[in-house]
Amino acid sequence: MAALPTIESLLAEAQAHLSHAPHVAVGLAQEARALARVHGHGLLEVHAAFALARSYLRLGQLSEAVQEARAGLDLTTDGHEAALRLEGLRLLAIILREQGDLDQASSLLHQASVLAQQANLPAAEADCLNQQAGIHHSKAEFAQALDKLTQALKLVRALGNQVAEANFLNNIGILRTELGQYPQALEAFLAAYQLYREGHSPRNRIGNLASIGNLYMEMADFDQAEPYYEQALAEARQAQERLVELQVLQHLAELAFKRKNYAKARDIHAEVAAIGQELGLERVRATSLEGLAKAQKALGEPQMAIEVLQEVLELARAKDWRTTVLDALLSLGEVFLELGDLTQAQTYAMEALERSRQAERKRSTYQAHHLLAQVHRAGGAYRQALEHFEAYHRLEREVFNEESEHWRQTLMNHLELERLRNEAESLRLRSELERQAREEAQAKVFQRTQELELAQLEIVSRLALAAEYRDDATGEHTYRVGRNAALIAKELGWPPHEIETLRLAARLHDVGKIGIPDAILLKRDRLTVEEYALMKDHTTIGARILSGGRSKILRLAEEIALSHHEHFDGSGYPRGLKGEDIPLSGRIVAVADVLDALTHERPYKRAWSVAEALVEIKRQSGRQFDPLVVKACLAAFAETTADVEEHMQRLDADLSLSVQLEKAQLGWVDEDFDQLKQNFEQLLAERTRELEQARSEAQMLARRMELMAHTDVLTGLGNRRAFEADLEAEVARAQRVGYVLSVLALDLDTLKQLNDTEGHERGDALLRTFAQAMQECFLELGRVYRIGGDEFAAILPYVDASHQAEILGRIEVAIRNTRSQGFPTASVSAGMASMPDEAGSDGDLVRLSDQRMYQDKLERRRIREKSNPPHRSSRG
Repeated sequence: MAALPTIESLLAEAQAHLSHAPHVAVGLAQEARALARVHGHGLLEVHAAFALARSYLRLGQLSEAVQEARAGLDLTTDGHEAALRLEGLRLLAIILREQGDLDQASSLLHQASVLAQQANLPAAEADCLNQQAGIHHSKAEFAQALDKLTQALKLVRALGNQVAEANFLNNIGILRTELGQYPQALEAFLAAYQLYREGHSPRNRIGNLASIGNLYMEMADFDQAEPYYEQALAEARQAQERLVELQVLQHLAELAFKRKNYAKARDIHAEVAAIGQELGLERVRATSLEGLAKAQKALGEPQMAIEVLQEVLELARAKDWRTTVLDALLSLGEVFLELGDLTQAQTYAMEALERSRQAERKRSTYQAHHLLAQVHRAGGAYRQALEHFEAYHRLEREVFNEESEHWRQTLMNHLELERLRNEAESLRLRSELERQAREEAQAKVFQRTQELELAQLEIVSRLALAAEYRDDATGEHTYRVGRNAALIAKELGWPPHEIETLRLAARLHDVGKIGIPDAILLKRDRLTVEEYALMKDHTTIGARILSGGRSKILRLAEEIALSHHEHFDGSGYPRGLKGEDIPLSGRIVAVADVLDALTHERPYKRAWSVAEALVEIKRQSGRQFDPLVVKACLAAFAETTADVEEHMQRLDADLSLSVQLEKAQLGWVDEDFDQLKQNFEQLLAERTRELEQARSEAQMLARRMELMAHTDVLTGLGNRRAFEADLEAEVARAQRVGYVLSVLALDLDTLKQLNDTEGHERGDALLRTFAQAMQECFLELGRVYRIGGDEFAAILPYVDASHQAEILGRIEVAIRNTRSQGFPTASVSAGMASMPDEAGSDGDLVRLSDQRMYQDKLERRRIREKSNPPHRSSRG
């Protein structure tokens, strides 16, 4: 099993090189696959094959990419997760689509969609449907594309995925525009726009604005199109999206041309072409040069148009852009005809005709015939002109009939889909009426059951409240755990009623602490082995208190109380359950509980920032926590559009009112609760509005100040203060639980030289680049800090001297990444110390790691001096 980290690190490095050095990624993936075969790691061999396929796809070697993707799929078995086979099917479909094999790609995506549905993976199913829609769109099968997108839209709406919902609505708008359904297209675009306004990526929002502009331009409503293009342009420039900015400028140039403002169209196209050349965007440059020539021709500047078109033709021939070559040939022929140079016009038109016939492009063929007919007529060769005119009209009629038939079939398909939808809606309405009748019959039973459940819940809530106040001064920990668990369950796709049940049940997770003596529960020092064993009993005590409940809430609470300290790797308690043997509710509450504990102050530790806590939770993925639950937690808290710290503070502030209301409910049981709620809310509105607002602002300010005090402003890493506080807490935890712990000391060797030669601004850029590279490379192992000047450090739980080769490898990757970002001479000295083998305290760890780092620095200096000895001049 020793090869396992090596294979995984090779695959990780291949992924890191994929975007900027795919040829390097190929070599790394091949090495990983060879090792996986030798050691019999079938799953890693599949991942290596898929990594190779992606690398070849990036290089444009499509045949090799297909071969590797098929090889990976052949290795997948029923024992592998459905997600792995889904990945292979979707990857192969993408490659085949690039090859132009749209039918085979569509078939694979259909298989993937069915597999995702069977595995209950709605997000993956929606993605497959969206890709199928893209293929139908490429084949001009607009009705089928619309149907697939409509299905995908329902799935992402059920998941609450507003990012995907906005993108699918925008795609639907594009399809309806091409179907000529302008009101429905506008409705879809505007619905997407409302979602994009709520914090989506600028690129998506800009594309949506441009699509609305395109719709109005298609409708010849130029006055409405212009403000959308202008807004899209402003946002593109603000977001520094240069490629998108150029695309919007091209739309504005087209708009100016349609308004017959040819000079403006010419100037915009010239600007875009120049920027495209500067940035190496040859496609953008070619498109704008074509537009520029068109505007020059309209302005009566044919000679200039010829020069520009010849530049386009030269570029298109070099890149083998066959459609662009045809367009340039036809345009050149038209301009030379206008100038009266019939020889040149005929030369270009004949080449366009020959290329069109070879490519079997009927539209370009009849356009070439039409041009040649005009050339021969101008030269007095009426027989040849007549032959070309007849060929032009014959082919033009064929194309017209084919397109008419296609549109007729498209409309028929669309009508058939609408008929089926209407039938389905009628069936749904009948079923709804039947369901309502059943619900009315069950209402009385449900009401009585709910009364019993509330009575049971009230009794246990009192117990939880009593247990909670013994070790939580605020009394809000369990409420926050319930809220966190509910947000995670929502990301996992739980139905709303089950989320609410989990929210209530999760608050009872530590009810068993009512049976733990105060001397143990409130002890600040390290627990003895016997005391820790007694503390662990709170899980079984809680389960016994909650056992026998009839309501769903109490049954779920019993399950959570017993299982929320189990670890995904089997190292938890009380039963040592592992993986999916642990109930999902317990796996969710385990993450929710730790997130709250880390982000709130305790007598023995500072409150971590939300970002730090989420990094720690991610690091424990697969050890203490279920990876799927960790992913959902990150989606709920890290991928918010607001700042993660402010987001959590607002959640906590909002929770306070709910807590007070519920405690009031438990205290005044003799009153009618609806009246109680009304009176309590009125009291809060009259007496505590200003106090709560001031408290919330003070909390947010205090949290910001605490984060600033523990954060290095330049790099965004934790500073020395954070490092010392976290190391002290981590050492205490390692000694209490009994795991190994290491400190890594680093010194950026070339910083002083860079400051002296290129200035401190350049030195600051190096620090930021190296900090980001280290953070990315050590994210899974621990936390990285900048503790001053050119010194960095990392706290690495569960790492000791046996991991030294892996640590050095990650440092080397970080340095390579830093060098690739414009710092070719970057180097670092490093030293590591571990406990308990080498050190017994946090001070020992820091001193020993520093010593080893300076030893490494001196050794590096000796090697440099030996390889570059000082020059000694001789005296004659």
